Amino acid sequence: MSTNEIKKQLDEAYAKAADQKDYATALSMCDALMRAHPELAAPLRTRAQIQAHKADFRQAVQDMTSVIEKGPAEPGDYFFRGWWNLEAGSTSDAIEDLTRALTLSEELKSDHLNESAHFFRAVAAARLGRYEQSLADCEHVRDDFLIFLKAGQVSKQQIVKEAQSKRGK
Repeated sequence: MSTNEIKKQLDEAYAKAADQKDYATALSMCDALMRAHPELAAPLRTRAQIQAHKADFRQAVQDMTSVIEKGPAEPGDYFFRGWWNLEAGSTSDAIEDLTRALTLSEELKSDHLNESAHFFRAVAAARLGRYEQSLADCEHVRDDFLIFLKAGQVSKQQIVKEAQSKRGK
C-alpha cells in the first residue's frame, strides 16, 4: 500500500469520527493500518486524534506517547500530547510537553505551533498557580488569542486578568 493510500484511509477514518461520530469504525480502521504497517507512526497519530475528538484524553495521551516513543518525534506530537494532558488534568505533564514542543520547534526552525503552545502552557501554569510563568507565556500570544477546551473557551484576556489579580498572593 502506498503512502498516499495510507494517508487517504487515515483521512477517511478521521472524517468518520469527526463528521459522523462513528468512532468504532474510525478506530478499527486505524487499528487495521497499525497491524498492516507497525513501523508507521501515522496510524497511531490519527488514532490519538480520534481518541481526543471523542474526549478520551487519557487514551489519546497514551497513543501519542507511543508515537513519540516510535520516533522521531515532531513538535506537534508534544504539542498535542501537552494539550490532551491539560484536558485530562495532568497539568504538570502538559507544561513539560508544551515546553518540549517549543524546544523542538526552535531546533527545527519551525514555529507554526509556537503561539498556541505558549498559550496552552500559560493556561496550565495559571492552573498550577504559576502566575509569573503564565504571564511570561502570554507575552508570546496575540491579544485576541483564544482556545477552546472541553471546559469552554479561554482567552488571553481571561488568563492575564486572572494571573495579574492572583500573583503574589
